[in-house]
Amino acid sequence: MDIFVEQIVKKITNGKDMALKILIIIAMCVLTLISLFVFFFIMPVFGFVVFSGAMWGGYYLFTNLDCEYEYIVTNGEIDIDKIIARRKRVRLITAKASAFEAFGEYDSAPEIDDDVTIVSAVGSNESDAETKIYYADFKHASAGSVRLIFSPEEKVIDAIVPFLPRQLKVNFKK
Repeated sequence: MDIFVEQIVKKITNGKDMALKILIIIAMCVLTLISLFVFFFIMPVFGFVVFSGAMWGGYYLFTNLDCEYEYIVTNGEIDIDKIIARRKRVRLITAKASAFEAFGEYDSAPEIDDDVTIVSAVGSNESDAETKIYYADFKHASAGSVRLIFSPEEKVIDAIVPFLPRQLKVNFKK
């Protein structure tokens, strides 16, 4: 029997994202004022082009800060995608649960070396008030040693656990 589970979580907005949104709004306002000055006093066509470009560019950059992560588990293979503004999808990582070297709650995660690639796909789910964060350490063909940090629901964890190596399955606690 095939196992297929998917989950979409919204990226948690942090201070950096808020600062970028504020800077984008300020830049849009400044460019709008400049384009209105150019429109009324210098060249109306060029001012309109600058105004239109400022509005479109500001909207595009502002909405690019709205991200979601999609976790897909298919027969022990985990795919994590980043969905940007519901218009673009980027594959972050694909891994097999059978290749995990460590797996568990992030609170109990061991320290890692400096040369480990960290893939963070932590999000919040509206239906789950208290989100648990998990980690998985594994070797990846192109990224080398990887630590995946993510926040899956119970159904995703239940789809991953049967495919874990025996020692990790024995030591794993929900």
